[in-house]
Amino acid sequence: KNVSPEEQAAAQAADEEKTKEELQWAEKGSLLCRIKNQKVKEMSLVTIKSKQFLNYYSSYWFNFVPNALKSVALSELLEVRSGYQTDNLQRAAKKYEFQELAPESRCFSVIFSHAKFLHKSVDFCADSREVGHFFFRRYHLSTKCSMILRDWLLFLRFLPLIPISFQTRDKWVSVLNHLISVAKHQRVVFNETAWLIDKFQQADTNKNGLLTFDEVWNLLKRMNLQISERYAKAIFRESELENSRDNKLNEKEFLNFFERLTDRPDLRFVMTQASSDNVETLTVADLQRFLTEEQGFEKVDLKKAEQILDTFEQTVQDKQKEKLMGLMGMRRLMQSRWGNVFKPGHESIFQDMDQTLSHYFVNSSHNTYLTGLQVKGEATVEGYISALRKGARLLELDLFDGEHGEPVITHKRTFIESITLRNSLEAIKRTAFETSPYPVILTLENHVGFVQQAVMADLFKEILGDSLYIPPKDSHRHPLPSPNKLKRKFLLRGKKIILEEEIEEPDEDDSPTDKDKHHVHPHPVAPELSVLIALPSVKLSHNIYQDVNKHPFDGSPSLSENKVYTMFEAAVPIFTYTAERLVKSYPKGLRQDSSNMHPTVSWLCGIQSVAMNFQTAGEELDLNAGLFRINGNCGYVLKPGCLLDGVDPRTMSKPKLKLGIGLFSAQYLPKSEPGKEIIDPYVSVQIFGIPRDETKAKTRIIKDNGFNPEWRDNFYFTLSCPELAIIRFCVKDFDSTSSNDFVGEFSIPVTSLRTGYSQIQLNTGYQHTLDPSASLFVRIAMEEEY
Repeated sequence: KNVSPEEQAAAQAADEEKTKEELQWAEKGSLLCRIKNQKVKEMSLVTIKSKQFLNYYSSYWFNFVPNALKSVALSELLEVRSGYQTDNLQRAAKKYEFQELAPESRCFSVIFSHAKFLHKSVDFCADSREVGHFFFRRYHLSTKCSMILRDWLLFLRFLPLIPISFQTRDKWVSVLNHLISVAKHQRVVFNETAWLIDKFQQADTNKNGLLTFDEVWNLLKRMNLQISERYAKAIFRESELENSRDNKLNEKEFLNFFERLTDRPDLRFVMTQASSDNVETLTVADLQRFLTEEQGFEKVDLKKAEQILDTFEQTVQDKQKEKLMGLMGMRRLMQSRWGNVFKPGHESIFQDMDQTLSHYFVNSSHNTYLTGLQVKGEATVEGYISALRKGARLLELDLFDGEHGEPVITHKRTFIESITLRNSLEAIKRTAFETSPYPVILTLENHVGFVQQAVMADLFKEILGDSLYIPPKDSHRHPLPSPNKLKRKFLLRGKKIILEEEIEEPDEDDSPTDKDKHHVHPHPVAPELSVLIALPSVKLSHNIYQDVNKHPFDGSPSLSENKVYTMFEAAVPIFTYTAERLVKSYPKGLRQDSSNMHPTVSWLCGIQSVAMNFQTAGEELDLNAGLFRINGNCGYVLKPGCLLDGVDPRTMSKPKLKLGIGLFSAQYLPKSEPGKEIIDPYVSVQIFGIPRDETKAKTRIIKDNGFNPEWRDNFYFTLSCPELAIIRFCVKDFDSTSSNDFVGEFSIPVTSLRTGYSQIQLNTGYQHTLDPSASLFVRIAMEEEY
């Protein structure tokens, strides 16, 4: 149906008005029941505070201990879910009494990031009928008149907050989804002005709209800057407007203060170099030339350049004079896509997605159901949800017989609590294609008995439905389909009934009879499950070339970390095998702490699936995220030509690329841990790839300045196999008495780097997540060798 612009505008205005009303409602709050430890707690007030925090009350085991007010920053919220969609609610819902007290239609969960865990969920039940039940129960159970009086006063106080309808749950879901969407946009697109205003509001403790010098000074300490108090006071006085000399800064003056404090000599140098008049402003023609010649962007003519200048230069222009971009406009430009380190187009899907599946590296998760150590804790659907949202396309399911007739997922010979296959598949199906339309491979570690294998097959068909890819009978004779042909499909990988004819293709004249066919897999596999397996497990022998000729085209072996290293060091021709078939590598069994193997060696062998513990941040997982950050983070990256041809990349000895990195400065670096001293930052620039290309360089150390340190160091690298090289920028806090603490990092394939100047956003914190404010300012140059 065609909709006129006027109708679109009216609909948008109506949506904005509805959102505004819901936000006002949420700021007043409503009474909700918290669900904790599979029990429905007493009702308490839940509110949104200042559009910055979600406030709720948390109860303790002992009733005489007052409930504690908890505040979660909205920037920490990850998602909100309706119904029984967390482990806690799913376990609680096994009891009929709980379903009566907290029906699924009234429940919702708020998921947020947490320093100690993968993430945390808080579950609520919203039901107006419970208000009366709550006070009725309290009245009859209370023996003290004071308690009865207190409860009735509470009832009267919150009576206006009690919803007449049953739409409370849906209102909260709508409001929180809106706030999460806003926060996600702010993380991806850094708005320095909005970020500084947020800092202003945090520092304004008495909410009078003004900051004293002491409040500003305390903020600077929290923001990782060590300067003399005398210097800060001088800038503070200079930032006050002439008509308001009251030793306090309002919002406008505060922004002026930070503009003076964060002067960018590096950007002034760039603008002088780009200016035709060698001044610190750019004309439209200067900007057009800078974007095309220096930054490498195509199709930027003068008209487009003028639009870009108007977007980022917020100073009112004199209509009688030529338009100019100043320093603040240049800062905003560098924080936009025009300062993005990605080669244009590489942040979205740009590769050929019509080749066979084995031609791609696949973002893969190890023991996906775990969120902690390998030997204790609990299996959780949150592991699957988190891995999928981070871009994983291969998940692991360790399956065992369940007590109630359906298989469960757990870790064998450990203290890991199990989760049901049914709940896991429902969570996987719900989340699988949120971030990518390309296929999800489910690796089955099948320890299930023959009877429940049939049940398992029924569950896969019932829950995944038409999304489950069922291979044709002759799939072993043909290469796997392409990612495009397998869009929104699930592929099962695991044990299968493999017939002799599927291992070695016979000549047309001597096809085996039914009598000659026999099962060769040592473990019994239910036929109902076997027909669903798209990637059957096979084992590599000592003769790789024989395996290439004998194994089915859809066969998929798994190799341990140690086996991969042995093959790589011994120059076993694994490259020939991985050129045609999908192989998975996994961490050695000694990694009970859920640490990760280094993925580079597996990738150099052409191994497509390197299983990583997504819950354990570190250099290894950073490199994995760096490789799959390109191509739209869709979970599939096309292997380079040498690996598709089955060639060992170490044979590439001739230099192919000269890479130059100019590292100018950093902005708004966080402390390595909250409460620690101001950092002494330095940056290491490291190349990972074939042994010949691997190298590392470091900047000098800047003392007591994580706020705006400046290095102006240059590094040069020569690469023989740039198509397999990944560059990692890592900021650390120097410590002369102990190991240097991690501050932030960014990793990306060398072939996806854009030449020119870039403002690189860093991944910081315990889980190495994107920080919208912390960044490095660099210049990249490349020269191909022939």
